[in-house]
Amino acid sequence: MYCKSCGRVVPDDALYCPTCGNPLEKVNGAQSSAGSAQNAGPTAKEQKEMDLIQQRLNSGRLYGVISIVCSILGLGSFGSLDIIAIICGYLGLKQLKSVPNTYPEKHTAVTLNRAGIICSAGFIFLIIAFVIIALIAFPWIFASIAGFFAGLI
Repeated sequence: MYCKSCGRVVPDDALYCPTCGNPLEKVNGAQSSAGSAQNAGPTAKEQKEMDLIQQRLNSGRLYGVISIVCSILGLGSFGSLDIIAIICGYLGLKQLKSVPNTYPEKHTAVTLNRAGIICSAGFIFLIIAFVIIALIAFPWIFASIAGFFAGLI
């Protein structure tokens, strides 16, 4: 079977595409059996897929929180924690990619990860701009620092 969203080959018994996370449509007799299965509750396979999706959602949310915290703490670390925040935000977005859009918590987790990435990238940009402005405004400071390190060699 093929996913209608991304076109990848998926197992015939899958409920969601493992690549893009969109729900799959069953054809022929599979839809009628799915309707009767809804009254009986989720099967073991459906429950396993739902647990996997929930685990990815929780993992993506955790990466988002770590990204925001590192971004805030990165203000005083001159960019070292900001790089960790960007990496965590990227990993969180990667985890959330396979979570279907029908999960309302997905949008909050995606927003957390994006905010961590954007804030950290902005802080890194501000640090670079500050260093460039300091180089232009106070070149004698950097010349004396360079002279100090040259004297050590």
